[in-house]
Amino acid sequence: MQEPATEPAIPAFRRVEAGHGVNWWSSAWQLMFHRGAAGVWIVMVLIVMIIGGLLHVVPVLGSVAAQIAWFLFAGGLMLAARKTDEGTGPAIGDLFSGFGPFLGSLVIAAVLMMVGFLLVFGVLGLAGATAFLGGLLGFANGNVGALASLGATSVLLVLAALLLLMPLGMAAWLAPALIVLQKQPPFEALKTSLAACWANLGALTIYGLLWIVFAIIASIPLMLGWLVLAPLMALSSYAAYRDLFAPD
Repeated sequence: MQEPATEPAIPAFRRVEAGHGVNWWSSAWQLMFHRGAAGVWIVMVLIVMIIGGLLHVVPVLGSVAAQIAWFLFAGGLMLAARKTDEGTGPAIGDLFSGFGPFLGSLVIAAVLMMVGFLLVFGVLGLAGATAFLGGLLGFANGNVGALASLGATSVLLVLAALLLLMPLGMAAWLAPALIVLQKQPPFEALKTSLAACWANLGALTIYGLLWIVFAIIASIPLMLGWLVLAPLMALSSYAAYRDLFAPD
C-alpha cells in the first residue's frame, strides 16, 4: 500500500557562534586563491556584471531577466566553488552550469523572490501613498502639522522596508547553494535558507558588518576592489553553506 506523500522536512543545519561570520570570509579568501584560481573567479564575476548591465538596459523585462539570470549564475558559482573546495580548479564554463539540470528550480526560486519583493514594495507603496494623500488633505483643511508628520511617516516606511526586505535577503542568500548542491525544491530552499540565517543571526551580523567595511575599502580605488570583493562574496556564501549544512 502506497504511503501518502508528506511535505519534505527542512534539512538540519548547524547553529554556530557569531565568530563564524569571520570564518566565512577567511574561507572565501582561501578558496579564491586556491591553485591560482583568482583570475578565473574574477573573469566569471566580470561576465555576470556585464550581462547584468546589458539586461538592465531593457526596461522592465530586462530587470526581470537580470534577476532570473542572477539566480542562475549564483547556482553556477556554487558548483564552481564546490569544485574548488574538492581540489579541482574552476573553469569559466562552470558559471553557466546553472543553466543545466537545475535551470527550472533556479528560475522558480528567482520568480518567487521577485513576487516577494513586489508584495513588499506594493504594500509599502500603498501605505506611503495613503499617508501622503492624508497629509495633503489635512493640510488643505488647515492642519499644518499634517505635512510635518509626513517626515516621520517616511522614516517609518524606510524602517518597515528594511525589516521586510531582510527576511527576503536571508531566503535568497543560501537558496542557490541548496538547490544545486542539495537538490532542494525552490520553495524549500528559500525556506531553509531563511531558517538557517535566522538561527545564525549573530554570525550573519558579523559577516554583514565586515562586508560593509570591505565594500568601503573596495570602492576607494576607483571601485577596482570590487573585482576581488565580488568573487569573495560568492565564495563566502558557499563557505557559509558548507559551515551550516555540509557534512563534517
